[in-house]
Amino acid sequence: RVRLKNVREPARVRRKLSGDRLEVEAGFLKMQVSIDDVAEVLPETGKPGSRLPQNVSYKPAPELAPVHQEINVIGQRAEEARDAVDEFLDRAVMATASRVRIVHGHGMGILRKTIHELLSHHPHVARFYLAPQQEGGAGATIVEIKD
Repeated sequence: RVRLKNVREPARVRRKLSGDRLEVEAGFLKMQVSIDDVAEVLPETGKPGSRLPQNVSYKPAPELAPVHQEINVIGQRAEEARDAVDEFLDRAVMATASRVRIVHGHGMGILRKTIHELLSHHPHVARFYLAPQQEGGAGATIVEIKD
């Protein structure tokens, strides 16, 4: 790392070019400079990229909440249930789930039809089917997520 004349930010020497020329990088700017443009050589700060530029702060992203393998949409309107299931599937994909269950209840079948319509066109769904009797039967749908 070097400090260049007339450049506020320290630069990293990328490589030595022919003669007395260097290729340096200051922030996002790459340039070729003469060795005479170097004001001082700075001490190494440890591993490359270990420090953030001035006026930049770091805040880690929140950890993903653990995804539940099931969503229950009983009692919701068809449109609300469709939106909730779509968001649920996105979270399941992000959490690398391979199989999830959607509980829609028996009722008149409106929720089941709406959800099956969504699933039939959803890009992350490998296949779906009514749950076995011990997992809810016709009141639930099993969804297998694409790899």
